[in-house]
Amino acid sequence: MVETNAGTNIPPKVNNFQKFGLAMQVFLLRRGWMGPAENFLMVITTTGRKSGKTHTIPIAYKRDGNDIIALNPGNSNWFRNMLANGQAVIEVKRQRMEVSGLLVEDESERQRIFGMYRSDDPKVFERIFKLLPSAPEEELQRELNKWKFVKFKAK
Repeated sequence: MVETNAGTNIPPKVNNFQKFGLAMQVFLLRRGWMGPAENFLMVITTTGRKSGKTHTIPIAYKRDGNDIIALNPGNSNWFRNMLANGQAVIEVKRQRMEVSGLLVEDESERQRIFGMYRSDDPKVFERIFKLLPSAPEEELQRELNKWKFVKFKAK
């Protein structure tokens, strides 16, 4: 499992075996060979904020009308690169799109998106947030505060 370090500024450490696994997921997603996982995994390519090189990995997503929402604890390189450049290329169900990405900062919008995760699929919510959707509101709010949401819009 990739360590997230959620709620910190420490980037997750990814070993070579994990990098291979991520590359395999990208390979499979690009060919439409991930089955039901394609309903919540997409490929994102960002340009490194320091190196200028492109980086491609799979990340989880959720549709919100015409927008694509991704969440991050705020410390992943794709997230930092996207914020620095404001753009990325995403591939959702084999459809490639150039997108602009914006950090969702409005608290009511963050609450709405968190509520979508909470109500859409309790098992996915529990897997991502490590809480039951029925957890006390105080615990839910503490968990929400650890996460950042990015809204992608097609250019």
